[in-house]
Amino acid sequence: MMYDDIAHDPENPYPGQMFNAPGGPDVYGGVRVDYRGSDVSAAVFLAVLEGNASALPAATRGSGRVLASGPYDRVFVFYSDHGAPGVLGMPSGSFLYADELVGALQRKWRHRGYKEAVLYIEACESGSMFEGLLPPDIGAYATTASNAMESSWGTYCPGMSPGPPPLFSTCLGDLYSVAWMENADVCDLTQETLMAQYSIIRNRTSNNYTYAMGSHVMQYGSLAITREVAGDYQGMRNRGEEGAQGGEISDPWSSAAAAQCRPNPSPAPTPGAPPPAPGLVPTQSTAVPGGGRGEQEPGSGNRAGWLGAAGAVLHWLHSSLGGVIAMPLSRASRSSSRPSVSASRHSSDVGSSGQHEHRRERQGPHVHEPQREADLAPLKHAAAHAATTERRAAAAEALAREQARRQGLDQSAVAAATSLLQRLPALAQEVAPLVQAASTARRALADSGVSAAAEAAAEPALLAAMAQDLVYGPVRGRRGRPEALASSGPMTGDVETGEAAAGGQQQQLEPAAQPLVDDWDCLRAMVAAWSDSCGPMAADQYAMRHTRLLARLCNAHVAPALVAEALSISGCGIASSSPGGPGAGTGVE
Repeated sequence: MMYDDIAHDPENPYPGQMFNAPGGPDVYGGVRVDYRGSDVSAAVFLAVLEGNASALPAATRGSGRVLASGPYDRVFVFYSDHGAPGVLGMPSGSFLYADELVGALQRKWRHRGYKEAVLYIEACESGSMFEGLLPPDIGAYATTASNAMESSWGTYCPGMSPGPPPLFSTCLGDLYSVAWMENADVCDLTQETLMAQYSIIRNRTSNNYTYAMGSHVMQYGSLAITREVAGDYQGMRNRGEEGAQGGEISDPWSSAAAAQCRPNPSPAPTPGAPPPAPGLVPTQSTAVPGGGRGEQEPGSGNRAGWLGAAGAVLHWLHSSLGGVIAMPLSRASRSSSRPSVSASRHSSDVGSSGQHEHRRERQGPHVHEPQREADLAPLKHAAAHAATTERRAAAAEALAREQARRQGLDQSAVAAATSLLQRLPALAQEVAPLVQAASTARRALADSGVSAAAEAAAEPALLAAMAQDLVYGPVRGRRGRPEALASSGPMTGDVETGEAAAGGQQQQLEPAAQPLVDDWDCLRAMVAAWSDSCGPMAADQYAMRHTRLLARLCNAHVAPALVAEALSISGCGIASSSPGGPGAGTGVE
């Protein structure tokens, strides 16, 4: 299944071809596509996965093939698209929800539809699709590009080194996907186990375990499967150097294939922070950690004490969100809190022959782009390198519109959260640590004789802090556990042999993880409420990030009708109506 909008796109400099690595071969020729375009939907995907041809929608075109596997078959699923908490995006129709995916696997297992199933999932927050959901006893093993709280990353983008050829304006791949596919290209899959491959992918995708410009690769389900060789699922044709030297593979790391195929010892898991609010900076009225504002108004001694206590509350949010309470800047002065590679990092000059000479800033080989920012790469590239001044100006204008649209959606989500917090005092329990810290600060101030008026003056800052946490904070108690193996406990043992799960007696060092929401029908209703008020969420890869907010509202038992009302008042429909940026390609195999 693939949307198939790349090979014959008018902007493709090599019509009819596709590339997923700098200098790599065409990966489009000879590919059999069973479902493309509008037939790449959640409904078709689930029917194919379950092997149920009668469940294909009536208007479905394509081959009609489904997964006709039986009790002795191994199944491999690779998915690449946009994701968000609890959902995977599809080019057409509704989201694929986590309970639907796991439910399909459970039904296929009950009907003896496979011996073992392995799923590789490339998407933002893709860990939320399995965390607390995928049982270890249905013969299914899943690994994801990111945990339940973070973005995945794009790579081989314009301006990176290595990067795409000068004629390309897009990222060529996703970091996790590139990591496992390039491993499969050069390593001997008849010997390399799934656990060894996981270790190698995890190292590269985490940027050598620094998690700077990288994400946490996760494992879920039956880890016993990881003892098996990767070739059982990804093909036995490649036997390492024979494949790497066959003339068909051009890999910038092929000269170091031996090192690339050797798993490294994994360090202890490191806590990961939830994603910060994008492009936020402190405002003049924001209390700063430790002492409020830099200047004190006359006669405001008691109020300064309150602001100092409020600063402690805001410091909690700063440390937990990786940012500060803030209001977005205007487009002209906006600065992102997340690292990114912009088009300004490289330039094109016209040489004496009239051809563009491509120059790049000297960078290391592990520079990557947050997945939701990678979608802007074509506009960034065109704004800097389009052939004419008019085209560069048009691209810059389109980029500014899309950035403003995204900023407007974020502001609307925070405004809706603020409105709901004001109307529903019980909703504050969803940000319980912040509420508890605020209560402690209030008691301390009451003991020191702070006036009620001064206390009330600081309420907007606390309300803003709670709204920001509700939108961008972690769901439930996931903070600090990015590497937890949600279904089967922490990984131990030999990464080369996969003995981690051989005995099935792993020690449970942490409480079992919980699913994103208690009621998945509620999340579907919340997505419908957003779509009614703000435009189709499933058609907007940036808006879908706010399923995090919707999941938290579900867990707080907020009615979808109230959410729709708050969103309508917030003006998100106006923000959504602005022209957007480029769409993202999709591949599902």
